[in-house]
Amino acid sequence: MFAFALDTLEEPQIISLIEDVKNLESNKTNFGFRKLRLINVENPARLKLEIEKSIANSDNQGSIYLLDQNNSIITGTFISNIKISKSEKNNLSLSGYVWHQPKGYYKAWKMKINNQINARDIWKSFQKNELQGWLVFALNNMNTEPSKENLIIEINGDHFNNIDEFFCTLGEEINGVAGYFGRNIPALYDCLRGDFGVISIKELTWKNHQKSKKLFKSKFNEVLQTFEDFDIKINLQ
Repeated sequence: MFAFALDTLEEPQIISLIEDVKNLESNKTNFGFRKLRLINVENPARLKLEIEKSIANSDNQGSIYLLDQNNSIITGTFISNIKISKSEKNNLSLSGYVWHQPKGYYKAWKMKINNQINARDIWKSFQKNELQGWLVFALNNMNTEPSKENLIIEINGDHFNNIDEFFCTLGEEINGVAGYFGRNIPALYDCLRGDFGVISIKELTWKNHQKSKKLFKSKFNEVLQTFEDFDIKINLQ
């Protein structure tokens, strides 16, 4: 279940519940103009009225929130310059400038709400273009306590087929189910600096590394160099 609320700089005041929202994610950009389709709006008349009032006050920005079973806010997407482009029964089409999450982000959160993320490798059920969404979910969902020190970790190149799957695997190796430890090389560097569940990694064993080297191309050496920058011993097997 989703909900819409206008931005009041205070606690969000839900205007209407929404069964589903289409076109909310994008892998092309983090921010841009977008048309959203709101499916089965609980109170479309009120939603339209409040948006029209916000336009008149030149303050028409808000968020579309994902709710749990108790209608508590889990996460949201910000939208500004909101306009209603189409209205048909309980379905509305909005346009505006949206701060996108990558594809797969809301899919992961819905699985979390439904208690479906209870083992490693759940991300393997995601399409390739949804993996960045999984990784952003893992970042927002992570629990960094307690921090671990002098970790000895092992990964296997047979368990992942691209750089996104590598980061999914690494995150769970270090921080457990749905764990996060970077979603690209700059983010990996940030994680190794601390505050992402780890104080330090002592040693990394990379089995079947030749497969990863072939798949990752230049990024393979970039990943190794990032680990080496933090004095991590690397065993390539």
